[in-house]
Amino acid sequence: MMLIVWIAVGVGALLFLAVLAFGLFGQVKRLLNAFSDAQTAVAPHVEELSQGIRKAQTLRMQIGTGSTRGHGRHA
Repeated sequence: MMLIVWIAVGVGALLFLAVLAFGLFGQVKRLLNAFSDAQTAVAPHVEELSQGIRKAQTLRMQIGTGSTRGHGRHA
């Protein structure tokens, strides 16, 4: 009789852990989907910002070619 009780408790515990694992897997999958959607939404803005930064660096390099490095720029 005691063996049946332990088997029932063991099966119940395994089912409980299976339900928890399934729920955790669903949450991780949902989180990864949200992260992927956020990356897709932000990608065009990042590209625009990086183009602006590249343009500013190019202009700075063109302007800074005739002056000495660090001296006389800030006065």
